Amino acid sequence: MPKLILDGKEIEVEEGLNLIQVAARLGIDVPHFCYHPALSIVAQCRQCLVEIEGVPKVMPACNTFVREGLVVKTNSEKAINARKATVEFTLINHPLDCPICDKGGECPLQLTTFKHGPGYSRFDGPDEKKVRKKYYLSDKIVYDPNRCIMCTRCVRFTDEVSRTNELGYDNRGFRKKIVVFPGKNLDNEIAGNVIDLCPVGALLDKDTLHEERVWYWKFTDTVCPLCSNGCNTTVGVDPRKGRVARVRPRVNLEVNNYWICDRGRYNFKDVQESKRFKDPIIRKGEGFEITSWEIAMDFVSSEISKILNYGSKFIALIGSPILTNEELYLLKKLGSILDVNCITSRTGHVEAEKIFGLISSDPFPNSTGVRDILNVSNEEDIRSLINSLYEGKIKALYTIGEDLFQLIPEMEKAELTEALSKLSLLMVQDSKLNETAKLAHVILPGATPYEKGGTYTNDQGRVQRIKKSIQPPGSAKPDWEIISMIGKKFLRDYFKYETPAQIMSELAEAYPSYKGISFEKIGSFGIQKMI
Repeated sequence: MPKLILDGKEIEVEEGLNLIQVAARLGIDVPHFCYHPALSIVAQCRQCLVEIEGVPKVMPACNTFVREGLVVKTNSEKAINARKATVEFTLINHPLDCPICDKGGECPLQLTTFKHGPGYSRFDGPDEKKVRKKYYLSDKIVYDPNRCIMCTRCVRFTDEVSRTNELGYDNRGFRKKIVVFPGKNLDNEIAGNVIDLCPVGALLDKDTLHEERVWYWKFTDTVCPLCSNGCNTTVGVDPRKGRVARVRPRVNLEVNNYWICDRGRYNFKDVQESKRFKDPIIRKGEGFEITSWEIAMDFVSSEISKILNYGSKFIALIGSPILTNEELYLLKKLGSILDVNCITSRTGHVEAEKIFGLISSDPFPNSTGVRDILNVSNEEDIRSLINSLYEGKIKALYTIGEDLFQLIPEMEKAELTEALSKLSLLMVQDSKLNETAKLAHVILPGATPYEKGGTYTNDQGRVQRIKKSIQPPGSAKPDWEIISMIGKKFLRDYFKYETPAQIMSELAEAYPSYKGISFEKIGSFGIQKMI
């Protein structure tokens, strides 16, 4: 491996690295705009200029690769002056609108100007700057050509990553701008990533345009719950409005690289903002009544105890592949102490190559966990349970995060309605209203994946943590807490959990493929379970 000296520090690195990457290993920031590790190198922003011993001119660090004996200075007067000049040139026509720009607070150009800029301008004022109209590149992405610094990251993304080739550029000089090719639309399923790639406020998300300053938001690193790939994400919550405001990709080279799909980016609204249950609800005659958790738990334990007098074979439990591993484990444990054998769930399967390597044909985040913990591998168990409902063999049904009417053909809905109406106890635990809940005797308000902690196991067997980004509405609780509350009514000492981490420790002892796994070992990027 070649050795080189960078700012007086000797370092030995592998072949193929450029000087930006080497500097980063030493904790040295070389400013750049057009360079991105997942895109081709064009070296056109000229912001990463450094001095190299023996070379008369400053060189772009992104396009200069390591070799034996190289001596590099990023902090020499020559390099510093070159970067200051580049910042000044970049800002010639850049508008002075940081106070109203949505990129403010996390803008690389803003940060670079403060840290590496000259601190002054030779232009008298904004009246000398050229102004052009904003326009939409898609129904979700707005483009401001005045802020654009022509790094071409977005163009290279559609050429090299999505390979859909929608974007290009038009004109020359200050008139140069990003355009969508005639006859094309920027509507590929990962197009939203160009917003993240933009190092200035030129490409912005229409959904959050002028909505809130980024420094007011609270950010949480978690995992996308919308398919089995398990993309790593960062969720931004607007605490003033009390809701999830945006979802952005988090780098994990083993799972999603630098990207997420637009479904993960935008569809959190469907999960979080539907008609939500906020408090426990008990059926009273033909109507419903909001109640307390204490009354709801007493009702549940009393009704289950009555049915157990006839035998546990009359009770069935249904989980969901959206439940965490910890919640699936507790559901299995609850079934065990009640001596219930009918515990099932549905699962999804990866039936084709993932779209863009990100979008799985399995729409559930934890189908692998269902197969590992509940030992369910296909839809036959669900079908068998529904047939048992039709035949009157089930007296009590506890369903978590699942609407049975979504699992049957249209022609069976009347029959299922009749079967559920005849049950002695129908417990529905969910975050939002569905057709099954309308027939329930008791509704327990659960949390969405954005409102609880735990783990998912993706379709590659990687165990990853989800973290609570926001509080559930009203008195709703994470599903693991609700299952524990029910369990305590029957065997209190078996359900003394305060955190999902405690449940994972117990789960890891019970299932060999999860042996040794803990929240600490999972860390930020997940851990591969044993086969």
